[in-house]
Amino acid sequence: MAHTIRPATHDDIPMLAEVILLATRSHVEIGVFDLMVPESDAKCLAAIRAILASEQPSWCHYSNFIVACMDGEPAAALSGYAAYDPGHLPYIETFITGMKTVGYDETAISEAFKRIAIFTTVMRDDEPDVWIVEFVACLPAYRRRGLTRDLMEVILEQGVERGHTLSQIAVLIGNVSAQRLYEQAGFEVTFELANPELETIVGSPGIARMLRPPAVASEE
Repeated sequence: MAHTIRPATHDDIPMLAEVILLATRSHVEIGVFDLMVPESDAKCLAAIRAILASEQPSWCHYSNFIVACMDGEPAAALSGYAAYDPGHLPYIETFITGMKTVGYDETAISEAFKRIAIFTTVMRDDEPDVWIVEFVACLPAYRRRGLTRDLMEVILEQGVERGHTLSQIAVLIGNVSAQRLYEQAGFEVTFELANPELETIVGSPGIARMLRPPAVASEE
């Protein structure tokens, strides 16, 4: 069946929340948003939807996404955005937006940040002036149809059109299928950061950062 690719709209937010949860869980069962709001999937998804719809755009706003549709139905999505965009809500405030929506008070928010802090131990600052690709996932019913591959091509083209010669993506160590997809798109692992505590908590030892060199972008 043929598919189409289009920019995400506000109406896509429920589906995009599912995509984010799938993407951040990667090949394991627990992702950063599960640690942030661990009570239930429903509550976690509500927090993600609030972040996607925030009045001030952020790195996690729906406007960063493109969607692949099968027979008119949203089936897969991913996002792309410029690192250090001055118009984006800061990371901490972005998370707080979601937590307040599901009723977290200051104490609960503080505890949530303690839970997700483990991820900061396997992350570095983004490369300057880089195009970041993130939240890559396909809904289970539509997998193995090349949707994420085609979405990747489109989002990378958008980055080049906006003046970015370098693209960046991160993957949880051990997600072999995702890393293979990104390598096929021209990304290369530049470093890995691991923490045994993260593996105990989520099932992956750390994060691999991958960059798509300027030479790859210029050859296309």
